[in-house]
Amino acid sequence: MKQMLKAEGLTKRYGPVVALSNATFSARAGAITGFLGPNGAGKSTAMRLFLGLDRPTSGTALIDGKRIDEWPIPARKIGAVLDTQCAHPSRRAIDSVRWAAKLAGAGQGQAESLLDRVGLTDVAGQRVGRFSLGMRQRLALAIALVGNPEIVVLDEPMNGLDPDGIAWLKALLRQFRDQGRTIFLSSHLLAEMEDLIDDLVVIAQSKIVGAGSAESFIKRFQSHTVSVECDNPEALGAAISKAGGRVLGVVGSQRLQVTGITPVMVGQIARDSRIAIFGLKEEHNLQRAFAQATADKTGIRGEVG
Repeated sequence: MKQMLKAEGLTKRYGPVVALSNATFSARAGAITGFLGPNGAGKSTAMRLFLGLDRPTSGTALIDGKRIDEWPIPARKIGAVLDTQCAHPSRRAIDSVRWAAKLAGAGQGQAESLLDRVGLTDVAGQRVGRFSLGMRQRLALAIALVGNPEIVVLDEPMNGLDPDGIAWLKALLRQFRDQGRTIFLSSHLLAEMEDLIDDLVVIAQSKIVGAGSAESFIKRFQSHTVSVECDNPEALGAAISKAGGRVLGVVGSQRLQVTGITPVMVGQIARDSRIAIFGLKEEHNLQRAFAQATADKTGIRGEVG
């Protein structure tokens, strides 16, 4: 599979501070890759290195096999939103997009269609300084798309969007993927990412701790989280703990969530304890898997599946 973004041993130091440490990861063509990590983990630094806004201390950051400065018109290869402050507050939204299109060598006539695509047609003539954070997110995305890029890079794109806005953005990103574009987006809103991303890269304290498909990552870091509904959760929880499992919590009056033990073993323990089970299933949750992966900052490097 073609790798549209590829970091090899990417390191960035700002004096004594290590913002990114020996990061190696990639984003494959035609997929939505989530770049997940706590605030300050190094996500924005890595994106800036790909876009040539900073120079790496060591390592490489390649866009479809080349540094960004090796592409004649970078905006036609990659579009990015790293900051919503992408347009002067006194400039009208339509003029901001037209100016960006001119810089990218793109046609001026597409500004209106881009504003329509991001839902800003009704405010195209308004000054950007009057925009809410969500409106600025949409405007920044329109500006990123002026070159009709193959790759779209977004840093925390759901910040400032209401639930309808988040649903709209997800639908738009899926459309981009269906068109064959590569989407690379950072976020700490894990619950909003779980039903969107195909692959992920997880970073904590400047180090990559996991990379690969979202499904394999969840299975790797939380392969035995089991939800069990029974008639005596207190007794079953005690028996599971005695067998080496761990009770994560009790939901309602009859359902337990446990980890460190397989569904088959839960069933066997319940049978031996003469506890009736009404429901038993293995659950996969990106947020829990992320918490487990980043709890050990030295975690797993490289590919996970």
